[in-house]
Amino acid sequence: MSNTIKYSKLIVSLLFIFLNSARVSGQNTSHPVPDSDSLDVLKSTNEFLDAFRTLDWKRFSESFAEDATAFFPPSAKFPYRANNKKEIEDIFKKVFENARKQRSQPPYIDILPKDLKIQMIGDGAIVTFLLEDPDLLGRRTLVFKKNQGKWLIIHLHASGVITAKEN
Repeated sequence: MSNTIKYSKLIVSLLFIFLNSARVSGQNTSHPVPDSDSLDVLKSTNEFLDAFRTLDWKRFSESFAEDATAFFPPSAKFPYRANNKKEIEDIFKKVFENARKQRSQPPYIDILPKDLKIQMIGDGAIVTFLLEDPDLLGRRTLVFKKNQGKWLIIHLHASGVITAKEN
């Protein structure tokens, strides 16, 4: 069985377990006490976002597992799924090039996550957050898997919703 299929099954299983456990437990999970894994995931998320803001290619690239997948926002002009780290890097290299043309020093990209949430599931974690632009609400999901003690992104999903303009 390929790693892509294994990770797909893992993600679906993790989501199923999480949704069912949240429904069954009936406990208030809105303010859970963070454990060391969730703190490590937060650290990995911040490391990834800082590398993205500063266009630090080495740290950015090291955030992804070799068999990671990604869906990009419409601005990337790539409507398909990227199926491995190399495909993800090929697309992000263009993003990095364009960002360097816009500013002469870091931060090259403004990424200010709002409403960040971490959901831990075994050796996996789902991180979601919003990005606010004047006309678009960016939605981001990072799926992490712990691999040899390091949390790596195995899936990135980026989408956006046009927000209503007030008259």
